[in-house]
Amino acid sequence: MTTAALRVSGWSLLLAGGAAGIVLPHPLTTALWTAAARLFGRAGDRGMVARLTSATKFGPRIRRRLARGPRATSFRLSPA
Repeated sequence: MTTAALRVSGWSLLLAGGAAGIVLPHPLTTALWTAAARLFGRAGDRGMVARLTSATKFGPRIRRRLARGPRATSFRLSPA
């Protein structure tokens, strides 16, 4: 994927996590934001990764999930 596509995907996941946080429990929000952080990392946007992992409420959770690595059951988006 190109850098721009990775960033757009990352922002999409951030927005989805924000919307999901209104009605869903925090594990889903954290999972979406961790996936967004991974995409920003792949795009080389270390600043955005730092912002996500330094957030007061979700930062520690995102850091723990990033340290664990992707789960075996996670799905991956691929171009058709």
